[in-house]
Amino acid sequence: MTFQLNDIVLYGFNKKKRVLVLKPGKLNIITGASKTGKTALIEIIDYCLGSDDCRIPEGIIRQTVEWVGVRLALPEGKAFIARRLPDSGAQASSEVYYTVGTNIVVPGYKELYQTTNSQALGGLLAAHAGIRFNVHEPPPGQIRPALSAGIRHALLFCFQQQSEVISQRHLFHKQGDPFIPQAIKDVMPYFLGAVTDEHVAKVQQVRQLHRDLKTAEKKLHEQESIRGTGLTRAHSLLTEARDMGIYPSGQMPESWEACVNALREVQQQPIEQEQELAAAGDEFRALQEERSHLGEELDSIKIQLEAAEALSVDRNGFIEEGSAQVARLRSIELFGDSSSDSGQHLCPLCHTTLPEGDVPSVSQIQAAMDRLSKEVRSVQEHSPQMDEVLLFLQNRLNDVKTRLRSNRESLDALQKTKAEVARIRDTFSRRSYILGRIGLYIESLPAVEDDSELRREIENLKTQIGTLEEELSDEAVDEKMQSFIGLMTSSMSSWSQRLQLEFSDFPLRLDVKRLTVVADTPDGPVPMLHMGSGANWVGYHLIAHLALHQWFVTKQRPVPGFLFIDQPSQVYFPQDPDVEASSLESRDEDREAVGRMFCLAKDVVDSLNAGLQVIITDHADIREQWFQECVIERWRGGEKLVPTSWYERT
Repeated sequence: MTFQLNDIVLYGFNKKKRVLVLKPGKLNIITGASKTGKTALIEIIDYCLGSDDCRIPEGIIRQTVEWVGVRLALPEGKAFIARRLPDSGAQASSEVYYTVGTNIVVPGYKELYQTTNSQALGGLLAAHAGIRFNVHEPPPGQIRPALSAGIRHALLFCFQQQSEVISQRHLFHKQGDPFIPQAIKDVMPYFLGAVTDEHVAKVQQVRQLHRDLKTAEKKLHEQESIRGTGLTRAHSLLTEARDMGIYPSGQMPESWEACVNALREVQQQPIEQEQELAAAGDEFRALQEERSHLGEELDSIKIQLEAAEALSVDRNGFIEEGSAQVARLRSIELFGDSSSDSGQHLCPLCHTTLPEGDVPSVSQIQAAMDRLSKEVRSVQEHSPQMDEVLLFLQNRLNDVKTRLRSNRESLDALQKTKAEVARIRDTFSRRSYILGRIGLYIESLPAVEDDSELRREIENLKTQIGTLEEELSDEAVDEKMQSFIGLMTSSMSSWSQRLQLEFSDFPLRLDVKRLTVVADTPDGPVPMLHMGSGANWVGYHLIAHLALHQWFVTKQRPVPGFLFIDQPSQVYFPQDPDVEASSLESRDEDREAVGRMFCLAKDVVDSLNAGLQVIITDHADIREQWFQECVIERWRGGEKLVPTSWYERT
């Protein structure tokens, strides 16, 4: 699964569109004079395919074009991507129009609107290219983060700008930018196939096995911690039990299992002096409880006694006051028979007639005095009972006080044996403590009594990890890489002879570590940097990228199936005017060299059965039928990328 280019589309501010039709699976040549827009095509395609920086040149294109787009040829249909050019001062625009289907046509200007953004576009393009989950882990000791190859990495193999194709130092697109060389080295194994999807799955498997191993080792460590170092912990517990008198003295068990059995016996046997401690403790607690109850009873009796005494005081006061009043009235004989029977209200002292209602009558006073006399007699009659209650409460109070004194004496007597009780209590506490530790130790043993299965599991995990890591090691990946590069060496050497390049008599290979082409000579390797002439540099760029794409296609690797090269003939015709190639007939040697490059590209494309699309923009316009059949547009005589009608009026 991959994709090629069907069309390059420009949408002007005038709402018109310019469509440059390409042929998938073919050599596409766009020939033309300088300043016609050829160099901008790579930047337009790169921007449409998710670049974070719009490098489309300022000038006519940025002044007249509002949207740029590409239509992609997919294995099962088409996809169209359009992206708005950024406003002045902005690096890029996030407005992206994306659509996919079995038969997508190039939309009109009015149909464009944002359907996604540049970040999401990267994932969509990666899926179209067939890039699956992958990750490159840096070697130990390096601090750079892990890297996952994506569509932006794959496109580094698809472009050769005008300044790049003639470079003696840089072989790949944007190789001169910061961090790009290392990224190319990191993703190269994945795109060549030395790191396959199976490799990535194995990497994930190794990570899971490492997690399982860590868990198993932690579990084993916990079990060993419970056992202690050898017999140390079990022996330590038995030694403490022996010191406390709950394990007989003698030789310690030699095996851990024997120690565990001995500890179980210690845990199950009764503790001596426990009943003695319990009896002493029970007596002390009983006295404490008795004293507490006596204190409560004493408080209750005091409350009752205080209430009874208060009532008795009130009673005596009432009797004395009531008796005194009755005695006074009777002593002066105020109430005779005549006054009471006359029916008149007369003063008992002066016998003066009193008005009605002003004072109580003599009969009323007599009645009140009688009632007072009765009440005084009643209280006097109940006085013996009250005295009995007071006596009863006083006796109870004295009894409780006596019992409290007796309880205090008993507690004091018990305190004399406090040292012995404390000793018994301390011994019991220490024995209980050691028994608790033994119990906790034994309770944790059932899960760790036999760790042989766990140890076998750990060894099995280590074996699996070792086997997989050996398969996934950098050495194994390097061996595959060297093998793949060795297979490409044959094609590169053959093509260099066809192009008549310097050092073509020696084997040529890609140097992945230095990202260059190297000729292996009897005097040692010669990198491209030390090879002379621009013609050689262009030729080595061409054969290196054709060899890579031949490998990508035949091995069905997830790299877009196109290679775009800008002006490879510039080293032969650096000052090429806007003329037909017929004027260059006198320069047969240079023309033939240029022809050999284009012919090689065509033959490689044809040999791959539409698996590769090569797009070349150049000044050259060779008057041969095979070349003319590959020309898709000729930009001379006023023909340009941007139609002149879009800006001449302005």
